[in-house]
Amino acid sequence: MVQIDTIVFDLDGTLADASRDITNAVNFILAGLGRPGIPVEVVASYIGGGAEVLWRKILKEEADELLPSVLPKFLQRYNEYYCVETVLYPGVMDVLSTLQKAGFKMGIATQKVEKITFGILDSLGIRSFFPVVVGPESITHRKPHPESVIKILDYLGSQPGQAWMVGDAPADILAGKAAGTGTVGVSYGYGQVEEILSAGPDAMIDRLPDLLDLLYPVSSLSSGKDTGR
Repeated sequence: MVQIDTIVFDLDGTLADASRDITNAVNFILAGLGRPGIPVEVVASYIGGGAEVLWRKILKEEADELLPSVLPKFLQRYNEYYCVETVLYPGVMDVLSTLQKAGFKMGIATQKVEKITFGILDSLGIRSFFPVVVGPESITHRKPHPESVIKILDYLGSQPGQAWMVGDAPADILAGKAAGTGTVGVSYGYGQVEEILSAGPDAMIDRLPDLLDLLYPVSSLSSGKDTGR
């Protein structure tokens, strides 16, 4: 059995729910355009791939015309209010603490700009778990390309075969697979379960604490006890 020692996480929809803050920024911009707001559930379904992808889904056929003016205004607004209603998913803090105590190396591969990512990690009290965070500014190709995952593994000195990529979107699964890692999809985030499954993850979990059971199904790690790793 391969010993896993590294976990690479996606951020939005995997560790943190940022959908309300993103929706608030989206609806602020739409109001300025004289347009009605969009429910948080709809905006959440558009998250993944970065701000431009989000707005292309919102603006549809008007995207090419309006993006040059809309995108900078959205980023400015979101940069001011990115962690007002953003929260960790249940069990995230306990899982990260348990993994850290057990000696796991961890990193984040995200589509969110790094400045805001670091701000969210600081605000939610989890930045210390992640010695490396890779956002779109640090790579040439976004997920599903494996560049961000490979960069994290190289920084941590980890082997792909001893690492897992955990995320809520097909792009996370495909990036992990292309990098040579194991892959775990989460059903509670923004992605559609059917689409995540179509990417072929090695496992699916319904809550982050289930990750510990995957790592050590009958061990003391999942109960938070010292494993001696």
